[in-house]
This record gives sequence, structure tokens and C-alpha cells, in this order.
Amino acid sequence: MASLRDLQFEEQSGTQPLTVMGDENALRRAVDILLDNAFKYTPSPGKVTLSAEEKDGRAIVSVEDSGIGIALEDQKKVFERFYRVDKARSRALGGAGLGLAIAQWIVQVHKGTIAVKSEPGNGCTFQIEIPTASSVVEKHPASQ
Repeated sequence: MASLRDLQFEEQSGTQPLTVMGDENALRRAVDILLDNAFKYTPSPGKVTLSAEEKDGRAIVSVEDSGIGIALEDQKKVFERFYRVDKARSRALGGAGLGLAIAQWIVQVHKGTIAVKSEPGNGCTFQIEIPTASSVVEKHPASQ
């Protein structure tokens, strides 16, 4: 998608794999939703970065773009079903305003959080935080 839209795409991750307990396909779908939005709303020539790291027993996955950004008042609503920041632009690019609501549901089912930081004209950063598998095991050790 990045090459089709003439965007630079970068991946950043640590040297150790991140392991979480959850549904791989669902979690992949949540990240795909964030990437799809970043590609849709970043004009050429722009940049999209996918990063992953572990911090304090949490897997943190971020999608950052150099796109159009989201106003503060809209940031509070973007995870609502059917909400679209720019209705005309969203229709032209496809979508029904469900993607971020679905991503939020997936993340919440995995006992995580999803948030957005943005400033109009300066892109967006969406961040997912999910407990790592080791932190889940430490909190709930097997009964002896």
C-alpha cells in the first residue's frame, strides 16, 4: 500500500520478539486497521512508521504518520462506531467509520488500551498497549 501511494514505510522493533497471549489474527487486524488509516490519510510524499517495543510488562505497538492529523475535539470520538472526522473525504476513500471501533474492541478484549495523539497538519500516532505474556503469567501463576 505504501508504494502504491508513494509513501515511505518504516518498521522499528527491538531485538527480542514481543509475546502476548491472544488471538494473533485479531491483533493483526487491529494493527492493519491503524496502518490502513495511516496510508489513506497521509498524502504523498509522506511517511508511515510501525514500531513495537516492550515496556514495563506491556507490548507497545505504534503507528505514526505524517498525514493530515485529527483535531483535538475529534480525537475523543474517533473510536466511536460510524464516526468519521471528514465525512466527504472518508466516503471517497471508502469505509464506514467502523475500523477504529473494531480495533478498540479487539484491544480491549486483550486487556489493552488504544489511544491517539495528533495535531491537525502534523500527522497522528495511534498506540496500542497490551500486557506481554510474561506479565500475564507473573500475575496469574499456575496453581500448585
